[in-house]
Amino acid sequence: MLNSIDEKRDSLLDGELSACRKRLEVRAGNTFRVVRLDEGETLEAPSVVCLGFFDGVHIGHQRLIAAAVAVARTQGLISCAHTFSEMPVKVIRPDCQVLELTPLAEKLALFRSAGLDAAAVSNFDENMRMMHARDFFVNCLLNGLKAKHLVVGYDHRFGYHGECGAEMLSALCAEYSVGLTVIEPVRLASGELVSSTAVRKAVMEGDFALAQRMLGRPCPEAMRRRNGE
Repeated sequence: MLNSIDEKRDSLLDGELSACRKRLEVRAGNTFRVVRLDEGETLEAPSVVCLGFFDGVHIGHQRLIAAAVAVARTQGLISCAHTFSEMPVKVIRPDCQVLELTPLAEKLALFRSAGLDAAAVSNFDENMRMMHARDFFVNCLLNGLKAKHLVVGYDHRFGYHGECGAEMLSALCAEYSVGLTVIEPVRLASGELVSSTAVRKAVMEGDFALAQRMLGRPCPEAMRRRNGE
């Protein structure tokens, strides 16, 4: 009986030490990992995950990322952003033409430069569109990313027909003992609400000075070209 208890204790300790080593390896090597959830890849150590599509990776998104990195450092977790390989609107409303500000490769480079340890990428297809919030929460966030804490924007929604907002997410996090940080709206000093839609509007109207203020960095030439400048 005692041997059995000792073996279980040793097994738990081994698991904790292994997870700790993986976290340290990521930080020591300053590596950045891309996790393709649709290909069966997972994170092997507990994480804090910020959620969104992150089009533009503007200063509002940067606030989410900074919060995730801060929680990760405090709690000894992997910092990760979850995004999609294509714009969800292209599946939800295929007839709608929307300017994509930052293609996936550019977005991943911005994630890395912002200090994240990893990015998780899912395909937004019909299966994802039909997936209920609890299934996404359990299958993708808990099982796939070992999420121990989530960071979301005040208006973030996910799940079929956007069923999960802050209230439902708070309940799910409480049920599964997952921490939650909700980031309040971010505005410029002049009062404009920062969002991907606002950045997109500025770019399409040729107001690159406003777009740059919302992006928090120079408006990339590629973004200007995508607008047909």
